[in-house]
Amino acid sequence: MFQFVFHDLSILGQDINSLVDCTEVVPVPAPVEGVAHFPAGSTVEDVTLACADTPFPTLPTDPGPATTVAPVPLP
Repeated sequence: MFQFVFHDLSILGQDINSLVDCTEVVPVPAPVEGVAHFPAGSTVEDVTLACADTPFPTLPTDPGPATTVAPVPLP
C-alpha cells in the first residue's frame, strides 16, 4: 500500500507523459572494495544502536590518530 501512495505523491502535479525515464543511463555502481571498518578513533561505542534484538557486527578500527572533521558553522 505504501509504495502505491508514495508513487502517487511523487507524480502529483506532473504530466507523466512528459517525464523522462533515466534508469537506463544511470550506471551500475562499482563493487565495494575492502571491508567495512570504523575510521581511526571510532569504535562501536560511537554507534547508536537502533535494534537491540540484532547484534551490531564486529568491525575493525583503522590504525592511527583519530580522524578529524572540520566543524560546521551554525547559521
